[in-house]
This record gives sequence, structure tokens and C-alpha cells, in this order.
Amino acid sequence: MKNNPVIGNIEALRGKLSDHGLLCDNNICSEFGYDTDLLFDLFISRMAGYAVNTDAEVNSRIEHYLTHPRLDVQVVPLDNIDKWHIDAATGNLAHNSGRFFSITGLMVRHRSSNDEITWDQPIIDQPEVGILGILAAKFSGVLHFCLQAKEEPGNINLVQLAPTVQATYSNYTQAHGGNLPLCIDHFLDPPKDSILFSKLQPEDGGRFLHKSNKNMIIFLGEDDIPALPEEFIWLTLRQINGLLLRDNLINSCARSVLSCLL
Repeated sequence: MKNNPVIGNIEALRGKLSDHGLLCDNNICSEFGYDTDLLFDLFISRMAGYAVNTDAEVNSRIEHYLTHPRLDVQVVPLDNIDKWHIDAATGNLAHNSGRFFSITGLMVRHRSSNDEITWDQPIIDQPEVGILGILAAKFSGVLHFCLQAKEEPGNINLVQLAPTVQATYSNYTQAHGGNLPLCIDHFLDPPKDSILFSKLQPEDGGRFLHKSNKNMIIFLGEDDIPALPEEFIWLTLRQINGLLLRDNLINSCARSVLSCLL
């Protein structure tokens, strides 16, 4: 690693920027939540041509994801859905376990200075805090972020790029009876010095009732980078920015977490 030319070029650039007073003082940067080193790393990740997965490899893998979905989805009547029911007492659509979420109703009144509007609507009631987490790591000195090609039944194209971990509390406590989400352990009790970002962020209040997720970005040292299945891919910010220009590819959860880097 010491003789890696990419790392050498990055450090040379850092020195030139510092010599010309173009790196902000750490005290100033800390007012915005990030120190100079991280801001420099984000700049390099956004601008560097190097990436551990080349642009051609990324495009090839995404094409494979999109053309080889494993889901088969059919729209069916609500009363045909196994383990879900309309609660006789509340009228809510709910899971038999009482977990996951329910669909309830709201009566809404909106007042302005000269008018009042009222409406009724259904809303998703999910009184759990989910985790939207992205792993970050350096390859040859360039900061990368791990996204996963995630299949979800409501997705346009079925497959979209999601955070490393996108899990509700019911998911990562295995209320569904399935496996733990991969990499969840990195987000449940991370070392303080590995946390690049960790804050509660609200869901869409027009569709969810009082719902929030913990948006997290966790940095891994070189020795802690896990071996992951092929649906996980390490990308630089430059590559992610390019993928954001494609329709219906990076999902809203990933965009929400990545926005924390602004």
C-alpha cells in the first residue's frame, strides 16, 4: 500500500492544497459536522478516476442485476394475502403477528388564515425505527460506499440500488422468521470513531405516521472490510453521481443516506 501510486498522488494533492491555503481549518469544518480529512476524502471520492470496480464493471454488473431478477410479483386481492387481515375492532389492515406495520385511517383538517380544508386518507402506521446504513471504506486511498442491488416487489424494474442495510426493526429482529440482514452488526453498536454519520431522519409524513429511520454511514478499516455476495458493490461518489442520472436505479433510501454527506 505504501508504494501505491494512487495514494501517492492523493497525498501530493493534499499537500498542494494545504500549501496554498485551500484546505479549510479543522475548527471551521467541525462547525458543519465534518473535519478537513473527511471533506478531502469526499472530494477525492467525487473527482477521482480510480475506483476498485471500474465504470465498465459497474455497468456490466448493474445490467446483470436488472436482467436477472429473482422476484415474480402478481397483484392479488387483499383478502388473498396470507397472514394479513382486516382487524374487526379497528378496521385496520394488519399482520397477524401485530408486527411490521398496519394501514390505518386519518381525518385531517388544515387551517389557513382565510380557509379550511379537510380530507380523509389511509396512512402506514409503523411505530419502529428502521436502519438505513451504508458502509464506507478506502480502496487505494479513495473513499468508496457499499450499495446493494435490492429486489423489492414494488420496485420499478424490481431491482434498485439500496443502502448496504435497509431494514425495519421487525426485519433485524427477525419477526419474519428469516435470516438477519447481512452487515447489520456493523450498525447496531458501532465504535464511535467509525461513525461518519448517525441521525434520525423522518419518513414521508404524507404516507407514514410519525415514522423515522436512523440514517448511518459507518467507516471500515482495511482489515474490517467484509467479503460480500455479488449483489453488493463498492462505488465512489463519482460513480454514484453518474448512476443517479439514470432513471429508477438508486432508491429513495440510498438517496436519503447519501444526502447526509452534503
